[in-house]
Amino acid sequence: MTRITILLVALALATVACTPDTAEGGPPEIAYGRDLCMQCGMIISEVRYAAAYRLADGTERVFDDLGGLLTYGTEHAELDTADVWVHDVDTEEWIPASQAWYVITGDSRTPMGYGIVAFADPARASAAAAELGTEPLSWTDLRSVPIERFTDGGSGMGDMDGMEMGGRSEP
Repeated sequence: MTRITILLVALALATVACTPDTAEGGPPEIAYGRDLCMQCGMIISEVRYAAAYRLADGTERVFDDLGGLLTYGTEHAELDTADVWVHDVDTEEWIPASQAWYVITGDSRTPMGYGIVAFADPARASAAAAELGTEPLSWTDLRSVPIERFTDGGSGMGDMDGMEMGGRSEP
């Protein structure tokens, strides 16, 4: 083998070795239509509402509704140390939870009725929130919403401390 071939092979091996494994660095894989939600036990079937996290020990948890992730993760004190991902409600692309913008719609169209949707683009989140007469929330803001708002399966989500958020047919 020539030096160039050896160099190219070495470079290719180094590139593969340095590429993060999806199972370790990206969101957990969800087998839609087959995997069960950690919170409610129902089959996860709608990509746009699914959410997931991975703990430092590699344990993965998947959810059919962002509200279920918040409820379960808070009740089990796992969210502070987990890598969390959500789907953009429009594009269905995974986004790290800390980079997303959230709108509590007050609409029960999410799988478990929590009515929380995520957006990668802050402008789209602002437009959706403005339509509801509210403001988009950061991950930190969403995490500060009292857990009681989530533990009842989403009922009561339409009135956040007196702020009425009318329903929508699509987020």
